[in-house]
Amino acid sequence: MQEVVRVTVIPRREMVVVVNAGLEALCRLRKTPQEDAKRLQLAVEEVFLYALSTIKTSKHNADISARFRVHDDGFQVVIEYPGIRGPLDHYLRADHLHLLQVKTFEALGLCIARKLMDSLEARYWPQEGINSYVLSLNAPAGKGDTAPTES
Repeated sequence: MQEVVRVTVIPRREMVVVVNAGLEALCRLRKTPQEDAKRLQLAVEEVFLYALSTIKTSKHNADISARFRVHDDGFQVVIEYPGIRGPLDHYLRADHLHLLQVKTFEALGLCIARKLMDSLEARYWPQEGINSYVLSLNAPAGKGDTAPTES
């Protein structure tokens, strides 16, 4: 996987538009089928909102980054932020999403995102204190995953 774009935004709900605009432009450049592009955008939006919810709950005003990676016709989008782990992350780390009871909008959003993608995984980089959510479509899950780097 080659990282081609990184976007960092303030932790506000409306900033998901900026992230998705970048993703839409990249999909257009790569001639990604519109169905795949829309699936990516919706999944990224749901994971972004989950990350935002975790940041707001923790009272830690961390920026959110989206890293766009490409390989052949595959995509990975990595949503990350510094701070505490999300309350539902353990369902994503061990692919136990089927055990998640959908009682919140965040839980529903993660279920939707996982259904739309080939994989959705949560990772925590303790040394850096960074949470990463890796969304893969037409790409091997976790392939080329490295710890986040400062922008």
